[in-house]
Amino acid sequence: MTNLANNLEATAERTPDAPAIVFAPTEVKPEARKGSTTTYTGLALQARRAAANLADLGIEKGDRVALWLPNHPAFASAMYAVLRLGAVVVPVHAALTKPEAQHILTDAGVKAVFLGQDQADAGGRELVSELGIPGVLLPKDAPDGADADSAPEPDDVPPIAAVDPDDLALIAYTSGTSGLPKGAMLTHANLRANLEQMRSSPIAVGPEDAVLCVLPLFHIFGLNVVLNLAVMVGAKIVLMERFDPAASIDAISKEAVTVIAGAPPVYIAWLGLADKKPDAFANVRVAVSGAAPLSKHVLEAFRERFDVTIWEGYGLTETAPALTFTGIGGVAKPGSIGRPLDGVEIRLVDEAGEEVEEGDPGEIVVRGPNVFRGYWNDPEYTERSLVDGWFRTGDVGVADDDGDLYIVDRRRDLILVSGFNVYPREVEDVIGRHPKVREVAVVGDTDPTTGEHVRAVVVPEPDQTVTAEEIVAFCEHSLAHYKLPRVVDIVGQIPRNAAGKVLRRELRHN
Repeated sequence: MTNLANNLEATAERTPDAPAIVFAPTEVKPEARKGSTTTYTGLALQARRAAANLADLGIEKGDRVALWLPNHPAFASAMYAVLRLGAVVVPVHAALTKPEAQHILTDAGVKAVFLGQDQADAGGRELVSELGIPGVLLPKDAPDGADADSAPEPDDVPPIAAVDPDDLALIAYTSGTSGLPKGAMLTHANLRANLEQMRSSPIAVGPEDAVLCVLPLFHIFGLNVVLNLAVMVGAKIVLMERFDPAASIDAISKEAVTVIAGAPPVYIAWLGLADKKPDAFANVRVAVSGAAPLSKHVLEAFRERFDVTIWEGYGLTETAPALTFTGIGGVAKPGSIGRPLDGVEIRLVDEAGEEVEEGDPGEIVVRGPNVFRGYWNDPEYTERSLVDGWFRTGDVGVADDDGDLYIVDRRRDLILVSGFNVYPREVEDVIGRHPKVREVAVVGDTDPTTGEHVRAVVVPEPDQTVTAEEIVAFCEHSLAHYKLPRVVDIVGQIPRNAAGKVLRRELRHN
């Protein structure tokens, strides 16, 4: 089995001077300038140096190393450095608070952490000190690839570790039904299989492409669908630290972007820029949406205004991530998630695990070489999720006469905010610690910008008064921004069934 780190070395050898990452400005600048560029030679050298530094810290094959970083070229070099050693990458959401990050770092048992400046200032320095592990700080003005190209080869570069198909490459944390994030174990074979599956799609990324990445690299969509795939084929990545509608369109034009990958809120934001001309996306040949459902309105409005078809995909962290794609059938049907990628088997089943009748909805269960190995340190949850080799997604789908799939419901109480998972239990646990709160229930409401937002329904303690502002301010110390309640309803009681279970359907506004 080939280590994924070989992809970077192979591309650097094949096209050494080709641009690997253009780090584009996150604001529109008055001067027409391009962002700083890292070539594939530069990126490979940066990864080798980082690997040598990690080896000096005692990192070995199988050790877990966290990347608590924003979008930055150093994310890529750090990731490939970890993989080079045969160690395991643990991406951490850049916006997490110290308590949220602490759960992941301790659960994964990480031996070192790459930190961005903002993450260090948000409690990262104290956290790595408390845990007794080294923190590798990303400088604010990190050198770009031009410096790396002329730098000498580092001494004692560790060789690329040999790996077996079942060796872990990544532990990607995603929320579980208990509310606490669970680590999905993805092997080198899982990630590579999904890369090959995406490459075999009729609409595939090639070395001639420039791929816009406004997706966070700590999320599996940005990490594997954009970064790893682009590195495998030798495409140029136009990377932005954060999404800004106007600045990203500026980058699309300046860098002649041909491929876009984003979540629905990205396309919604671009449609909201009234001053952008229809030719803003003139070079774009492929636009892909994932991580959350894309509305029919956005699909049709984008095509009409910019003459760009948005192709929708569906997947999960546990599947590395892509499972289906509308590009396979060649028709971007509104509301459809398309057909399975090569090697992906999908069944629609009822509560008993039996296949449903044709045309009936059923839970989507999947099997394929890209399906994860299980959840880190949680054999019971793994056993419930992987049944006879099939992964139970928890999503309910239906297929049309052409075999195209549609998501019609979610069995779980997952809330999707801009494509990021929020589980009610996690937010409820935080709000429940407020001394004035007696009961709380959390649901997701439809949001025209983010897909959904969090709404908390709170019952105060007797003889206590609590405000929505108090609840949100209390949550800010323990929850990332996207998990914060957008709406807080103060009520007298929460509806429950005879067994005491919260009736969330009665709380939802949609």
